[in-house]
Amino acid sequence: MDILLWYIPSGLLALLLFLMLRNRAYKVCPWFFIYVAFGVGATVARFAARSSPGTYYATYWITEAGYCLLGILSMYEVFRVIIRYLAPRWWTHLIFPGVVIAGTSLSLARAHVVPPQVNGRLYYIVIGEIAVRFVQVLAVLLTLIPLFGIRRHRYALGIAAGFGLYSAVELLNMMKFADLGMRFKFWWDVISVGAYSLAVLIWIWFFRVRQEDEPLPALEPAQVPDAPRQYPGRSSRPLSALLRAKAGQ
Repeated sequence: MDILLWYIPSGLLALLLFLMLRNRAYKVCPWFFIYVAFGVGATVARFAARSSPGTYYATYWITEAGYCLLGILSMYEVFRVIIRYLAPRWWTHLIFPGVVIAGTSLSLARAHVVPPQVNGRLYYIVIGEIAVRFVQVLAVLLTLIPLFGIRRHRYALGIAAGFGLYSAVELLNMMKFADLGMRFKFWWDVISVGAYSLAVLIWIWFFRVRQEDEPLPALEPAQVPDAPRQYPGRSSRPLSALLRAKAGQ
């Protein structure tokens, strides 16, 4: 079990971080790069605190909160790619905040109908975790399908696919933990680590090669150097053509 909890996810994350550094993916998706780097550091911190149950408990949930925050920011980074293909409307920038509000509302509604079977701070942690997974699942549904077939956004597609798998499994896993409490703790650990390892494998697959450069946008005539300028009341033909036309009259 220790190998599953520590070495496999740690090794996969370290490999992913190496690939992102080698391919300079941090320039394309900086928030996801921070997420991966934080994951490596969080794994080391949890491993160092494992000898003290109290310290490990605090370290685990503090780093888990960091995972959740950076995971949402990473999905927002993917969502910004989709916004480029939408019509320029002011309300497009309100879609992702709406997703966050919807995910939080779903988590609170579920906690009201089916209260988590845990006490103390863990009660609020479970509600927060479920809210984050709802947000990620909804965000993936909005971003994953439009990204298929767009090769120059392979990193965004990989991020969405990995979070899609992990957040869906973890949402069901966390709701089961909320229903059963600590009786489900062992299987919750196993399922969480397994789903996260699969998600990291998906990210490794997409980040193994460098993403194709996005083509530069077409320049307007006024932006092209040495382009003939138009002035009101004047012809756009060269001066020599005008002189020849005048001489032929």
